[in-house]
Amino acid sequence: MPNNISGSSKSSPEWFDAWRGVLFAHGQVIREIEKYLQAEHQLPLSWFDVLGRLASAPSARLRMSELSEAALFTRSGLTRLVDRIGEAGLVRRERIAGDRRGVSVVLTPAGREKFEQAFEGHRATVEQAFSSKMSPRQWRQVGKALECFIRKRVLTG
Repeated sequence: MPNNISGSSKSSPEWFDAWRGVLFAHGQVIREIEKYLQAEHQLPLSWFDVLGRLASAPSARLRMSELSEAALFTRSGLTRLVDRIGEAGLVRRERIAGDRRGVSVVLTPAGREKFEQAFEGHRATVEQAFSSKMSPRQWRQVGKALECFIRKRVLTG
């Protein structure tokens, strides 16, 4: 057991209840999103994540290392994942000028179109699976409570 657990967290189960709530909410919503993306767009969630990260990045490109940091659903196997998405024509790799080892992943027009087609339905699925279970006041409370975990650099909607 880690040494940094304070006595107050041991005596109060609220933090653990909050954690379990985050996990259960995440699991339920992710299952619904995966079903939607696969059924309507034949798009795995990990692909949607990569396409979304690139769509929101400057010039629709990220270094592989930046993409790895930003990706929500996969870090290991990212090279193979990018290869598969590239084979589908949705992204391409480009060498970075002046950096012999540097590689950027770039969103193609077909990748942007695929992401944009899936995005509105994705938002609607999240709204149904997540936000419909809470009030606007609760949305604000959850958002405020969890904002310390959100990376502001590269986000999708």
